[in-house]
Amino acid sequence: MKVFTLDIERCTGCRLCELACSFKKHGVFNRELSDIRVETREELALNVPIRCMQCDDPPCVHACVARALHKEEKTGAVLLERDRCILCKACITACPFGCISLVESDGALRISLCDLCSGQPECVGLCRSGAIAYEDGKKINRKKRELTFARVAYLK
Repeated sequence: MKVFTLDIERCTGCRLCELACSFKKHGVFNRELSDIRVETREELALNVPIRCMQCDDPPCVHACVARALHKEEKTGAVLLERDRCILCKACITACPFGCISLVESDGALRISLCDLCSGQPECVGLCRSGAIAYEDGKKINRKKRELTFARVAYLK
């Protein structure tokens, strides 16, 4: 299974990911409509991309009284069935990461959350610094082991 990863040390705060997301989902370049947000902490000189964590046991799915949210087997994404959503906002309250939003699009309010763009996240393709990635979980573990061995070798 693929995993969405973030490397906050590489994020430059360019916000191209936000623009890519809003254009893919709504056809306009509007960061307010994006399902990924870059939080900036100037005092720490830090930019942090924040998006749905696609939890293994998503609290938002359990909170949805209309059963409009479900976890897709293929991509692991939490998906919203818009025609079932009653805009109760329970999912927004339940999300521990603050990644579900209420947005106005085409004159209507709706719930918005990352759906991994059907397995091809648009934000990843436009991230020039490589701060965000969507890769095989096995590769990630292999990279972590290689870094660990490199650090140990450096210390010797």
